[in-house]
Amino acid sequence: MNLEKLIIAIDGPAGAGKSTVSMALAQRLGYRLIDTGAMYRALAWSVAQAGLPAEDGPALRRHLDSIEVTLDDDRVLINGRDVSGEIRTPVISALTSRLTMLAPIRAKVTPLQRRMATGGRVVLEGRDTGTVVCPGADVKFYLDASDEERARRRQAELAARGVTMALPAVLEEIRTRDVQDKTRALAPLRKADDAVAIDTTGLTAEQVVNRMMQEIEQRCCTRS
Repeated sequence: MNLEKLIIAIDGPAGAGKSTVSMALAQRLGYRLIDTGAMYRALAWSVAQAGLPAEDGPALRRHLDSIEVTLDDDRVLINGRDVSGEIRTPVISALTSRLTMLAPIRAKVTPLQRRMATGGRVVLEGRDTGTVVCPGADVKFYLDASDEERARRRQAELAARGVTMALPAVLEEIRTRDVQDKTRALAPLRKADDAVAIDTTGLTAEQVVNRMMQEIEQRCCTRS
């Protein structure tokens, strides 16, 4: 296994610390970060802007044909427009969860993500990167944390964006999203059989990244 060309997949539920850890791990390795969830959020934002009902399959497909979603470092672009600051609201979160259940959305995004991962040197972060997008990824991680810890992290993330939300409401949102993600027919959230599970409760991002680096280096040494 070549440390210079790995495909690393990081999955887990909302608030598990995936975004922070994935970014830090990619920086540590000098890899590109592919935030798959942000791509779905961007499409959800575009659907909301177009005023389309998610259930209207033909209209949704026509809309998606006219949309180009790209990642530029930590920016998410829709047809060249930076929507990074507009896709992290509770409304877009809820719509994203609904849209990711739909085949047209998956058919739009999954091939893009796979192409981005071609050649390695990537960290993919999402909910199905190790099970659907890149099931052959060299190293897979599944991050999780207690519901309360995830809710506190999510609340802090929203507050940093100027969105105030009571902790009980955030906790309810987290649990609702978990049920939707884990029970959807298409690409449900689950731990890949060969993924390394890490409970991030009470851990700093640096501690989690260090744990990941140990696993990555160990695998590279044993398979080289």
